[in-house]
Amino acid sequence: MSNDMTVEDFLKARCLSLAGEINSFGDKLENKLRQEFEDGKKELLSVHRQCVEGFEESGGVADMDCTEAVDKENDPESGASTQSRPSRSASTAAASATRSTRKKAQPTVHVLVEAGPHANLKAVLKPTKATASMVGRSTGKKFREKGLSLSKDLEVSTTHGKFQLMKDGKIYFTDTGSTNGTFIGDTQLDEGEPVEVTDGLKIRVGASVLRLSVVTG
Repeated sequence: MSNDMTVEDFLKARCLSLAGEINSFGDKLENKLRQEFEDGKKELLSVHRQCVEGFEESGGVADMDCTEAVDKENDPESGASTQSRPSRSASTAAASATRSTRKKAQPTVHVLVEAGPHANLKAVLKPTKATASMVGRSTGKKFREKGLSLSKDLEVSTTHGKFQLMKDGKIYFTDTGSTNGTFIGDTQLDEGEPVEVTDGLKIRVGASVLRLSVVTG
């Protein structure tokens, strides 16, 4: 304090100096916390992305290691920095979002040809809501690889019918306008009218009798 400063002037100057120091410290602390928050967020997003990719690759099977990995990010006993603990709620949200991506197992149709030129032929069809499994005499790729090609049965139409997963989660067979029709027992199916596929159901397309079973999981 100089001789020409009053006590009031000195206190005012000192208060201004302290205020400047506090503001500077506050800015540094804010920047540090902001950086730690951004770093923690990036790490959590990375873990979440890896979990989602793992679910997709495994067909939706839960991997609890993902949730454990997220929790360890904020576990002081694991050696991770406790500075990121405020983001634990973000960890929980990420884990919940990952679990919500789990896909419900879709049913498949197992086909056994019991009679006709293709007797004893077996096939597993995986129709979806977007892509039907086609049945017919065609030898096209979608019949050979994702459907049922009955190329030796001359009574089967080129495109005879299709299996498709519907909104109710069940698989149905539909005659798509075949020449000789599709039969369950002695009853001919109406063209374009879906019929639910159940275990043990037998349908006749041309000279081929197909025994169907539905498997989920």
